[in-house]
This record gives sequence, C-alpha cells and structure tokens, in this order.
Amino acid sequence: MFDLDGTICFKGQPISTRILDCLLDLEQAGHTVGFASARPCRDMLPVLDERFRNHLLIGANGAMTHHRGSLQSHVPIPNQLAQEIINILEEHRAIYLIDDKWDYAHNCDTVHPFLQNIDQKRSASRVDFDQLDQILKIVILSSDCFDDLSARVKELDVTVHYHSAEGILDLTYKGVNKMAALHRFGISKESFICFGNDMNDLPMFKEAQHSVLIGGYEPLLPWAKEQIVVDNQVEESIISKLQELEVAYKLAHT
Repeated sequence: MFDLDGTICFKGQPISTRILDCLLDLEQAGHTVGFASARPCRDMLPVLDERFRNHLLIGANGAMTHHRGSLQSHVPIPNQLAQEIINILEEHRAIYLIDDKWDYAHNCDTVHPFLQNIDQKRSASRVDFDQLDQILKIVILSSDCFDDLSARVKELDVTVHYHSAEGILDLTYKGVNKMAALHRFGISKESFICFGNDMNDLPMFKEAQHSVLIGGYEPLLPWAKEQIVVDNQVEESIISKLQELEVAYKLAHT
C-alpha cells in the first residue's frame, strides 16, 4: 500500500511515469498494488494515470474505499456531529472544505492554493453545504484561533489528523483510518508492505509486514523498517527499493 503526497508524488505533481511503470511491473510479478491517501478518491486519480483507475483506492484517510472504479464502502460523520463541527468552524472563522462521497463544498477564496488539487478532472461538483449528501471528511485550512479550534474538535467523536507539511487539520469520524479501511476490504495484519510519510500512515506502519518511511517524520521512525531520504535522488531510491522488496518478498515465500 502506498501513500501518495510526500511518499510517491511530490509538490502536488502526478506520480512519475517511472514509478508507475515500476508498480505495474510489481503487479505483473503477482503482487497487488493499492493506494491510501488523505485525498478523497476523486483527487487521487489525477496523480495516477488511467492504468490505475480500477485499483484499490483508500481515500479521505480511510473514510472511503473505491475498487474497480466504484465506491465499495464509506464511513460518514453523523449529521448531528457534522453540524456541531460546522458550528465550531463558523465560530472560529475557519476556512474549510468538506468532502462527501464524490462532491464537495467549501468557503475558500476562489484563488486559495489548496483548491489547485481539488477535482482536477472536473468529475465532481462544488455544491452548497446543505446539498452535501454525506459528510466524510472536513479539512480545516485556517482559523482566527487555530489552536483553540483544534482543541475543541479533538474533544468530539472524530479522528483528527494534522498534516505537518501543509499545516492543516482534517477530520473524519471516530475510528476511521487507513488500516481500518484495509481491514474492511479484507486485508489482514502483516499481509502487506506499506510506504508512507506522515502521521496518518501510522496505523498501517504498526500492522504492516514491512514499512518504508519516506522522509524523516519522527513519530513514524520507531515503526519503520527502512527509511528513504527525500533528496534529488528520491525517485531513483524509491524505484530501487521497490525492486529490492519485490525480490525479497518472493524469496520469503518460496
């Protein structure tokens, strides 16, 4: 399983063709390739390519799972709780974006940089907040009092992820994470290898057979079997590691 941003794609750019080709080589060797991201599945597709649209996609930090091009499962925030969160956001003059199963709503300025990565394929619709179907994830981009807002939402029945690279919070329902989504899909403990870079990857790192940390995020270091430095050779290092693990994994099961 592969996280996307900061793991195999960088600075909001699509994953390189060389890495994607390497992932397909792994599949041809008999391995299953899937992706797990903070992005909703809608926004995972633009950084992949058409060859991967039917793959396992775990989006919104585990709140939604797509496979073979369709939604397989999702875990929404209950309506009453979602409204309580929105009231707190308004009280703190927050800038935020909400994802439902495919569409989204936000109160951002139209030139906000975060919007550059939202619905790049124009396959969804921006709707009014009261037109959202079910709220799966809330992204908090800024606030008049971010620390107080963070403390308030952490008291609620939600899972809170702080994305250190962007300085944003995202909220999903309690118990939602990438590993829980993998379990729902039928992937068991120690039956997979994962690559990740941030706190939302921790549940996978704790249960993976083998884990590779991209970068130096300290809370993941105790759980990482290996580490790859992010430098101008990071793409080559990732490809080399994938090829090495493909051989090691085969040898371990022969």
